Amino acid sequence: MKEKLSTDRGSTTCRCCGSKNLTEILNLGDHPLPSEYGVSAEHILEAFPLRLNICENCALGQIGEYVLPERIFHKTYPYLSSTSSTWVLHAQNFAINMTSKLKLNKNSLVVEVASNDGYLLSEFANLGIPVLGIEPAENVANIARSKGVSTISNFFGESVASEIVINNGHPNLIVANNVFAHVPNMIDFVNGLSTLANDETIITIENPSFSTLMNNGFFDTIYHEHYSYLSAHSVKEIASSVGLNLFHIDQLMTHGGSNRYWLSKTKKINDSTFKVLQEETNSGLLDPNKWLLFREQVKKTIEDFRKWLSEKEKSGSNIIGYGAAHKGNTFLNAVGPISKKIKYVVDASPEKHGRFLPGSSIPVIPPSSLSEVKPTDVIILPWNIASEIAETVKDRVPNVRVWIAQPTMKEL
Repeated sequence: MKEKLSTDRGSTTCRCCGSKNLTEILNLGDHPLPSEYGVSAEHILEAFPLRLNICENCALGQIGEYVLPERIFHKTYPYLSSTSSTWVLHAQNFAINMTSKLKLNKNSLVVEVASNDGYLLSEFANLGIPVLGIEPAENVANIARSKGVSTISNFFGESVASEIVINNGHPNLIVANNVFAHVPNMIDFVNGLSTLANDETIITIENPSFSTLMNNGFFDTIYHEHYSYLSAHSVKEIASSVGLNLFHIDQLMTHGGSNRYWLSKTKKINDSTFKVLQEETNSGLLDPNKWLLFREQVKKTIEDFRKWLSEKEKSGSNIIGYGAAHKGNTFLNAVGPISKKIKYVVDASPEKHGRFLPGSSIPVIPPSSLSEVKPTDVIILPWNIASEIAETVKDRVPNVRVWIAQPTMKEL
């Protein structure tokens, strides 16, 4: 366990508003980094405290910085967005809708921050829109380039934004999907967005809702890559600090409940933003009693899954996991040693095959091996795409029982 912090952001100082009024609402113990897979079952990985704090001023959820992003988002980052048909369809719909809404054409430019393997930008490119990706992980950036998606391998911030403006001009659309939570220095990041944008630029930031996380006990979305957990309150606060207006919010079904925050230098706030801000207040996001209920809900979910594993073992079940996702690693490590009763975890990403989950040390196998290991029960760890995975599992092993554990234990 490492107690030394690289900065005080997220532990004693809010990385959004700078307030010192942080309260710990959940302590999950010590967890390895979710992207550092073991090379054997005996490989012990370095673990770090995983404690969720909330800022009483701006409602940003956050964890302390024990590891620099250069270690987390290294050159061989294992997650590939294009392996999920759900996310590819989400990207297709977004590209079509935004191209129409913003009247994008061959003279436009779409920039995506944390563009991964180009799964989203390639959809814009297919529509004839010029694109540029920013992706620090070299392995996935190279995959994007192989698809024809021009990609800068760097961490996004004010200096990178300045270079893009010099070389490419201001984009019509900046997309930051599921990346803002991964940013330790949020101030530099939003300064970069402001620098990259001009008065006509639209910025969309998509992330799971912290309010939804609290209301449903989705503790498994808490891990070291997610430095922050966004609310409309916190996004409005940090955007306004750099001259950006949070003018519109789309409420989405992704990740069990996400928000798409629309930012602009010139557009005025509309009713959708006021609505979500009020919903967050009404849900008790800043209420200490709600924090206690959240903690108790997490405890119950963990205990229920331990009991389920124990009962399944007694009945002679052969339990296999599906989806070596980061949220699954948090879940299994919070459950503890009994999670080893899951014999394998299946995953579609070739980057993970032959490796072992961080902490639980469960071996990862490809989908082609699913029928060979003959499961009686499959627990889907990335519950947010459970319907997609359940269909794949049933195709390969027709008589298997398929389960999710979040938000409650349920057979599909």
